[in-house]
Amino acid sequence: MYVGALSRRNFLGLLAISGSGASFGQQLAAPDSARRLDRFGGLESLRFEASGFFRMEKADRWWFVTPEGGAFLSFGLNHPNPEYLLQEYNIDFWRGEFGFQDPSESAFQEGFAKKVMADLAAFGMNTIGTHAPKEAFGKFETPYVQGLYFARIPYWAEPPARNFPDVFSAAFEKRCKLVAQRLVAPRKEDPYLLGYTLTDCPILTDLDADAHGQDPWGGPSPAMPTWPRVLRNRGPGAPGKKVFVSLMRERYPAIQAFNQVYGTSFSSFEQLLNAENWRPVLKSAGLEDADDNRAFLMRIVERYYTVACAAIRKYDPNHLIFGDILNAQTAAPDEIVSLIAGHTDLIAYQFYGRYDEQSHTLDQWSKLTGKALFHADSCFSVPYKEMPAPMGALCPGQEARARAMFDFATRAFSRPDFVGWNWCGWVDAWAAWKTKRQHSGLQDPFGRYHHPMPETMARFGSQLYVYGQGGKPPR
Repeated sequence: MYVGALSRRNFLGLLAISGSGASFGQQLAAPDSARRLDRFGGLESLRFEASGFFRMEKADRWWFVTPEGGAFLSFGLNHPNPEYLLQEYNIDFWRGEFGFQDPSESAFQEGFAKKVMADLAAFGMNTIGTHAPKEAFGKFETPYVQGLYFARIPYWAEPPARNFPDVFSAAFEKRCKLVAQRLVAPRKEDPYLLGYTLTDCPILTDLDADAHGQDPWGGPSPAMPTWPRVLRNRGPGAPGKKVFVSLMRERYPAIQAFNQVYGTSFSSFEQLLNAENWRPVLKSAGLEDADDNRAFLMRIVERYYTVACAAIRKYDPNHLIFGDILNAQTAAPDEIVSLIAGHTDLIAYQFYGRYDEQSHTLDQWSKLTGKALFHADSCFSVPYKEMPAPMGALCPGQEARARAMFDFATRAFSRPDFVGWNWCGWVDAWAAWKTKRQHSGLQDPFGRYHHPMPETMARFGSQLYVYGQGGKPPR
């Protein structure tokens, strides 16, 4: 039965005497009870100037700083969402647990919120990640990240061409203003908000848009449009089309040189401006447009960030801007990462894989930008009959999964530039619901924990600041 919320301290105390969980969880170091944390989870022993809001500080390493001035590292949970408890295969179970008939009833809403908070304590986590409906929790006192979608072009949503906004238009400025009014303005004074992420893994380059089969970060996916190809196909009244044509005038001495590259027969750049849907929005074999697309993408992304960040700052000057969650598995070009870093307080990314697979990219981006790194989404997964194609690097069992999680967490947080990791998955999503990409949780759809994951994660969470300061807990 669901037993309600446990404090983190009480859970760790129970864990120490319970004998539950498998061997790897039991081998980890005991909790470090000597460390005192402020009400936001920051270290009281390492303090900086308090600003009333979360901010960044670089000392011996990069830190979040809590509103009270404590040094803070973020270990968070993504996808604690009511719909994971409301599927055909498990809704009756949770009706019995929470005592509701319809999910709109307060009994469900209260039961859901209490369960998430109890699980957060059980997993040793201190943050709710960007992928969570914050309104579903009511009032809560847990640090969190808020997502903002100024551009709904994440690769996993397989966005059509119409989803790529003309960032040079007044309509895009209006959209950013409306999103900021709805989601940013009400959070201006919230001390528990770390900051804002933008689009989760936007399609930026051809690698982001390429067709691919099932892999650790999702799939299978068809070929998809890219921003430069969409905007260059708009009509003559589109501001983005005008920017494209102006750029082509800069890059080509005459329209004939442009025609030679694109296999077109325009008589002038003016005719190009007036042409609508003149090339496919998907990558075309034999068309050498990569350099032009890259140059146009730079102007698109610069405009996107200028408008989006201005909208955020108009309504909230207090909180951090994380920027887009970059898909590090398709590694954005250096110039794009540098451009984004010029607008953001840190670099947010996603990579579904082991530490050694991503360390080179992290080293490169850290050196390139000089900013802190925040791993906004990833996990390790164990497939089974009802969940045959989960997202995440696959492991043969829960013991191996716990080892992979612990290896990544300890090595990543030991980096002086690494300030946070959100685990992708609260409750398993079965294929009966999500057919292509199943989120791999830390429990099955009926709340049964995948041991030794909770024990391993909680004990890591209790030693987060030991690893974050380059130490190792006593054995």
